Amino acid sequence: MAEPDRRPATPDPLDLSRGIMVVRTDLEGRFVYANRAYLEYMGLQTLPVGTSALQHVAPKDRPAVLGAIKKSLEHPGQTHWIEFSKPSKPWNLGRWEFMALVDEQGKPVGIQYMGYEVGDSYRQARFQEASLELLALGLKEVLSPEQVLERALEAALRVAPVAQAGSATLFHPEGHFRFVATYGYDLAALQKIHLHPQEPLSLCQHIQAKVFTQADIARFNSRLDPERRAVMEGPGHARAIQAMLATPVVVKGTARAYLYLDHFDRPDAFDEVDLRHLEGLAHHVAWLLYGSELRSEVHFSRYHDPQTGLTNLQSLMETLSKRLLAPRALVALHCRSLERTRRLEGEEVWAAAAQAVANAILAELRPTDHLAYEKDTFWLLLEGVDSPSGIQAVFFRLYQSVNSKLAPRWHQLAFNPRVGVAFAQPGIATLELPQAAEIAMKQAQHPGQVRFYESSLVQNVLEDDWLHQALGQALRPLKSGEAPLGFCLHFQPIRALASGQLQHLEALLRWQHPERGMISPAKFLPIIEEEGWMVELGDWIIGEAVACAAQWGVPIALNLAASQLEPCLPQQMSAHLQRHGLAPQALILEVTEQVALDETSLSVLRQLALQGHPLHLDDFGTGFSSLEQITALPLAAIKLGQGFIKNLGSAPCAQTSEARLLRAVQALGSGLGLKVIVEGIESEAQLQFLLAEGFSLGQGYLLGRPAAIESDAQLQALQQGGP
Repeated sequence: MAEPDRRPATPDPLDLSRGIMVVRTDLEGRFVYANRAYLEYMGLQTLPVGTSALQHVAPKDRPAVLGAIKKSLEHPGQTHWIEFSKPSKPWNLGRWEFMALVDEQGKPVGIQYMGYEVGDSYRQARFQEASLELLALGLKEVLSPEQVLERALEAALRVAPVAQAGSATLFHPEGHFRFVATYGYDLAALQKIHLHPQEPLSLCQHIQAKVFTQADIARFNSRLDPERRAVMEGPGHARAIQAMLATPVVVKGTARAYLYLDHFDRPDAFDEVDLRHLEGLAHHVAWLLYGSELRSEVHFSRYHDPQTGLTNLQSLMETLSKRLLAPRALVALHCRSLERTRRLEGEEVWAAAAQAVANAILAELRPTDHLAYEKDTFWLLLEGVDSPSGIQAVFFRLYQSVNSKLAPRWHQLAFNPRVGVAFAQPGIATLELPQAAEIAMKQAQHPGQVRFYESSLVQNVLEDDWLHQALGQALRPLKSGEAPLGFCLHFQPIRALASGQLQHLEALLRWQHPERGMISPAKFLPIIEEEGWMVELGDWIIGEAVACAAQWGVPIALNLAASQLEPCLPQQMSAHLQRHGLAPQALILEVTEQVALDETSLSVLRQLALQGHPLHLDDFGTGFSSLEQITALPLAAIKLGQGFIKNLGSAPCAQTSEARLLRAVQALGSGLGLKVIVEGIESEAQLQFLLAEGFSLGQGYLLGRPAAIESDAQLQALQQGGP
């Protein structure tokens, strides 16, 4: 680092601490005259006439004094200003004007020196000048913390010119102080070591400037390990320092940096003015560091998710805008399991889970690919991928790898996202790719499905947006404890196949919009789940079903969504049952395999079974569970998915493979002690086949369509009706 400019500001001639000093010497530099102010300044009783005045100049300043004398003799009549100090106090400066004395012919005959001791006002001027320059730099330039401290050290050396060397340390994110600037030292050597916050070089957690002696420094070095001590005492010259002025830079109550000024000759080199000025300078540096931190925070918040710290979509979009159109794909992956983690386990666990998923994805990406995260959706920018087959290969690899990495710690976190893909192609502007990928993702109907953007999907998204808005309005009354608008329950009977006797009713949610009429559950239920509205709506459904079961004396089955299976559900169920005086056995709970086998859901289901609720496994055979997993559930019955009956055809035959599979499932249920309910019975031929095969319970349009029950007559018809 170059030596800083130490040129003084123009002094105020009216504020001279000891008055004007006048000295004259002959051409050989021997004293001829000195006034009382000079004698007092030098501590002399009488003037040693005939002796060299150069002996009263500090050795380090003598070359500069000789140079000024030479200039004065070469240019008679001109004055030359110079600062130098006396040998007894080399840090105590005087400011002198040199001028050649000439005879009548203009020939030099001697030198006159007029000067004054540099006082507090002069030092204050230097401090103000250095401070303003430092602050101005912060306004003109965007400085890194390291650059701020480099400039701060230069300013410190100017406001405390007695200092012979100096350094600066900065607190880094890894939790250590490191040297970032030096004057008079080998910075590269000092950068190899670090200091812990509990062992700053100042030896204590002070928040003000303080001077330390060689004894203090030796005590500090004795606490260091041999490697760091060797650096501090070698390139750091710690054994030679007699006085160290340590100045902390405190930002928001914490020392973020230290400025160190060193003197090698005297322990009393620094005075109170030095401490005061360095402390003031440190306040300015603190503001600059604080501004740098604010800029970093603003930059971070602009390009990162605030809770997980992951790069956000804004950053990815800027990456898109800086690249030329080339083969690439933008992939949106929406993880519902992260939403569930946030709801059940809180923000902290959710943030850690999102970071774990991101790290697992990053491990599979190439250096040219990019990952971003926003609102439980991961965004992948894949370079050089321009075909559906390429995307499918990437997603398959991600699915296997990410889940294998999550399994040891995040066993409840399934990575099975809905996926939307948009390719960079003519007709789609670069910055429209995220919107296109999101449109495709919204059209993925189930986890694990990959959809590719097409212009025809836009209308579907508009319809989805309308549904979102309409559902939000319809469900708003739930927040006030009122019934949702347009929602009701329809009921479909489950009967004994031989007698047609009603066993129980399955409650099915229906929604009728005042303008659009009846909306299919296949359209609105996924949105309710996606938006997290099912918990409140589900509580209303439970209350309605319990009230109907108590009024009619008929057991009712409810379908439970994954989002409803929270730890508080059993208590909510009990509250509804107690309100209507209904036994738990009268409220049957149906869940699909995918929902039931989630570990968190399984715990809740077991508690519900212990309370007395019969559990039915819905759509058996459509999931991917193993028999070992099925036996872990506290089930009372399994309901065979409609695919079993459809595969039999309109004229079922006992010799087909489909029929043999049906018998195998029946045997499985019987062996496990479970009732078997067949769904989707629509024809007399199917019914007769099932009776011949020994099935006893069923459900389907042949046995009764879903309908609202609005009168006792309707209820009686259901109870008395047959197949």
